[in-house]
Amino acid sequence: MFAPLYRRRGRRLFDVNERPRESLRHALANAGGPTATPGKIVVELMFDFWRYLSSAAHEKTLWAPAGHRAFPPGTDRAAHVDGPVGRSHDLRNRVAHREPLLNTDVAGRLADLLGLAKRLDPQLGQHLHATSTASGLLGTRP
Repeated sequence: MFAPLYRRRGRRLFDVNERPRESLRHALANAGGPTATPGKIVVELMFDFWRYLSSAAHEKTLWAPAGHRAFPPGTDRAAHVDGPVGRSHDLRNRVAHREPLLNTDVAGRLADLLGLAKRLDPQLGQHLHATSTASGLLGTRP
């Protein structure tokens, strides 16, 4: 589990891992408890959990020791991972709350997702690019 990691925000000291720990506890309970398989636990984790793993708050404790290994050498955490993931998270929240997307760069968000997929696994990026109908739909929108 995530150990407490204290940061200072102004005069207040807070644990940046409090929310990830709570997310893991919740996912474990929903997956069936301590005997649940890792795969079942991963399925139960919400997008919010994954979104903040690439944040600056976890750069030294998660990205530098291990997280960067999921991406090609030289991948910039802020520009190539946290930025696209953060923008995707924002888009997901806007859609979930039925907010208008008329002024949203949906094509840019699609490019974020495809770029992130390609960085994680080039074959995944190629597959999504070849099979997704999203680009075509964006081209025909009024």
